[in-house]
Amino acid sequence: MSGSRQSVCVNGLTTDVTGYLKMHRERIFRTLEKFTADEIRRVVEVGSHPWAMTSALIEHPKLELLATVSAEEATLWPDDIGFSARMYEIRTVCGKTTSFKNYSFNIERRRALIDESPDIVFACEIIEHLIRSPHTMLLNINDWLTVGGELFVTTPNGSQFMNPFRRDARMPVYRAHCYERHSYVYRLQNLVELIELCGFTIVEAGFWSPYESTGLNKLRPLLSRLPSLYFSEKFERSLYVFARKRCSVVSLPRVPSVCAQSCSWENIESEECMADELDHR
Repeated sequence: MSGSRQSVCVNGLTTDVTGYLKMHRERIFRTLEKFTADEIRRVVEVGSHPWAMTSALIEHPKLELLATVSAEEATLWPDDIGFSARMYEIRTVCGKTTSFKNYSFNIERRRALIDESPDIVFACEIIEHLIRSPHTMLLNINDWLTVGGELFVTTPNGSQFMNPFRRDARMPVYRAHCYERHSYVYRLQNLVELIELCGFTIVEAGFWSPYESTGLNKLRPLLSRLPSLYFSEKFERSLYVFARKRCSVVSLPRVPSVCAQSCSWENIESEECMADELDHR
């Protein structure tokens, strides 16, 4: 099948995922195999378009896709795009036809509950695309899980070789105003801190390179295995975090390091915000 065109059909719209799978197949495979166990895990997937991982989830014998959360049909993004939940029809890469519920809303601006009760939520290659409030997405996920429920996040490594001597990512921190929207690339420490603040306990966190390397880049996996964390930071291409819900969190106790340290954030109880509230009483 690797030499032929591969496609996914969702609600009658066919998407060619040949190129996407060429780059991301190994990442998807590693993610799914990481959670192969005796019991079937019930999954909610965040950020589904172009539906390649959705297809793989549906075809996997040990994973049950309960629902997806994807606003892929929205092309213009005001802060609030509303909330909807409707059934989607899919034909997977291997030709399996089934249906699932998709929730559409701005996951980093609106708090919203879903009907399903998943064992695990996947948010793979999503958090770096958020433009404002990554903690709101994680608080939503916290709301959907019971204590002990699982979260798996992957994202590009912000400390990798393209930025070898600078400890912090080159891109700016999140801003608390819509006219200052920026995407972000994470260091592992930043991502772990953010997830912990949102009520999760880290089970496993680290670096991996689930992408094909060519040319001199083939040296990267070898260099990443040298006996120092520095080499993993600089030569591995991606981060992953596997975590379990520790407790329910309504709002963060402080501003995480990936966010501008202002008092303009919703869902964060910063000292400045609390002081402002006291001053106005």
